[in-house]
Amino acid sequence: MLIRRVTLSPRLAATASLVVGGGNIVDVGTDHAYLPAHLILSKKIPFAIASDVRQSPLDNARDTVIKYKLQNKVELRLSDGLKEIKPEEVSEIVFAGMGGTLIAEKLKECSWVKSKKHHFIFQPQSKAEDLREYLYSNGFYINKELAVSEGERYYITFDAYYTAEIKPFTQSDCFIGKLPKTVEAKAHLKMQLNRLEKKYNALKQREENVKELEILINDLKGFIYG
Repeated sequence: MLIRRVTLSPRLAATASLVVGGGNIVDVGTDHAYLPAHLILSKKIPFAIASDVRQSPLDNARDTVIKYKLQNKVELRLSDGLKEIKPEEVSEIVFAGMGGTLIAEKLKECSWVKSKKHHFIFQPQSKAEDLREYLYSNGFYINKELAVSEGERYYITFDAYYTAEIKPFTQSDCFIGKLPKTVEAKAHLKMQLNRLEKKYNALKQREENVKELEILINDLKGFIYG
């Protein structure tokens, strides 16, 4: 019997909700390929490339593809970031499951990401501020952000388009982005605040300049408690 539904975890469901659909996607760092399978079975997209830098996750993805009989609709591809992906193959690019610093590095390595033809969906597992900084500095527009909880962790997901327009931004913009003032977003930023306050106290004891960090901390407190 053909199984027609993939139940996604809250973090992957948030990612799926930001996919516009209608065209092909690449799921970079796919692991089990649950996201591509869900999007195809729900008829949101016609085809997906599920890529990973290692063979083991692709083996996991193959099990999912076979289980849901999607051999003709999901291609498994060994690729370091977007190095083995051609721009004309996909209209949407998903990066979920790796750190924000690493995602930014993979975008830097790919010459064709600065294209208005593509839609990007990101779910950085850490250092979202590094990814936002790259996007703001390179002419990308962040469209929408979501925050969800899964177990004891909080995940943020956002989508972006390349516009070639670089606008002024602050350090606070890199940490807060366009997060809505939800319980999950505030909990996520509270964890960042705790880390930054420890850094602030250490720097202040060494009598180093902490003015910019103080502004960032106050902005985070305003978002969380305001």
